[in-house]
Amino acid sequence: MNFKKLITVCLVGVLALPIFAQTFSVSAAIDSTVLYVGEQTKITFEWSQPKKAKVQAPLFSDTIVSGLEIVERLPIDTTENGETDVLIKQSFLVTSFDSALLFIPPQPFILGQDTQYTNALSLKVVSIPVDTTQQAIADIKPVYKPPFNWPLFWQIVWIQLLVIAVVVLGIWLYRRYKKQHVAKEQEFEMQDTRPAYEIALERLNEIRQEKLWQKGRPKDYHTQLTNVLRDYIYRRFGINASEQTSAEVLQAIQPALKEQKESFTLLQNILQLADLVKFAKYHPLIEEDEKSLSRAYSFVENTKQVVEESQAIDDDVTNKEV
Repeated sequence: MNFKKLITVCLVGVLALPIFAQTFSVSAAIDSTVLYVGEQTKITFEWSQPKKAKVQAPLFSDTIVSGLEIVERLPIDTTENGETDVLIKQSFLVTSFDSALLFIPPQPFILGQDTQYTNALSLKVVSIPVDTTQQAIADIKPVYKPPFNWPLFWQIVWIQLLVIAVVVLGIWLYRRYKKQHVAKEQEFEMQDTRPAYEIALERLNEIRQEKLWQKGRPKDYHTQLTNVLRDYIYRRFGINASEQTSAEVLQAIQPALKEQKESFTLLQNILQLADLVKFAKYHPLIEEDEKSLSRAYSFVENTKQVVEESQAIDDDVTNKEV
């Protein structure tokens, strides 16, 4: 009984195979078999298959065959072909730029173990005829140069000049403001007629009482400390230290401290550490901060004594002359 069922199943499969194979067929067509160079035509691949089947169609990159370029891939058109089958059309818009006879070989379409080939196609590409008797061959025309756009040129020039003028004016106003601001500060500070070392020591005492270095504000602390020393140097030695960098201040004051190398070294250490804190984001130890303040006191005291001695000598000379 089982043997009869097996034979029946096999016979049904064998008989159904031709029926399934008959539903899978392919063909190819071309709209025009003769083209002028650069003209376009359409090639269509058409195949019939069962609705749920998956057919592997040929894949083309930029050309169908060598010399036949694909201009556009048109949308796939699918229509029902009976109750169980569908008819699929894939069209390509093609062109060629060389005169030749092009042969498009049969293209394979695969469904499972079955492979069907399209019919072969041919296309003749011919050059466009030129009637030289009606139209003489002319020389190649020179490259066309458009006229120079003077309005646009002057517009760009004026915009650039305006931008430059605004930048220069801004720089000038900023420098003028800064100069006036510094001059007012110096004028206000110079109204204090006390000796320079007294003013400096008083401001150093205020810095020591405020203790900014212990409040996590080392940059503000060193800025205030160096400002006191710069003002002191201006009052004592006539050096406009507030307008100079640390290196320029040291270079300007060096002749005045040629006999006091220790004082010069104290000032140098204070300014160098302040520059590291202000510009290199260096975080000094508390001991370093306190040492800078101690050096500032020593610098003021040492240079104060030198100035006082020179003043005493000048007073003695004046009294003798009188």
